[in-house]
Amino acid sequence: MSAPSRIPGPALAAAIVAALGVLPLVVVAFLVIALGGLEADAGRNWLETGLLLLLPLLQLFALGWFLLRRGRVPLVVAALATVAGAVLIAVISASVGQSVGAGPFVLALCPVVAAALAMRPAVGRWSAEARAARRGRRA
Repeated sequence: MSAPSRIPGPALAAAIVAALGVLPLVVVAFLVIALGGLEADAGRNWLETGLLLLLPLLQLFALGWFLLRRGRVPLVVAALATVAGAVLIAVISASVGQSVGAGPFVLALCPVVAAALAMRPAVGRWSAEARAARRGRRA
């Protein structure tokens, strides 16, 4: 059995960008909770707050799954969820008459870039090598 291959550049870049993308998601989720929810005057909406808390957890899970060379699809799912979270923030802000501009979509920048980097062919080969090695060990 061959030694595990080194992590390719795009995979390393995807991991770093995904890790950097968790911090703004955590900050936004913390601020939403600390300031009383998305619609502070109307009372705390725990469903929407919970969805915002789920975003950094999903991103961390996807990063761990990716670094364990199990697959790269969770990074794409996390990126899509973050974009959906940005849309949620924009829609709720618009419904209460607040303009947020591009701010929420900047949150989705790192997860989307990480997912795009993870979908490179070199990263797929790197992940496939690990899957083949795990199958060979079990057989």
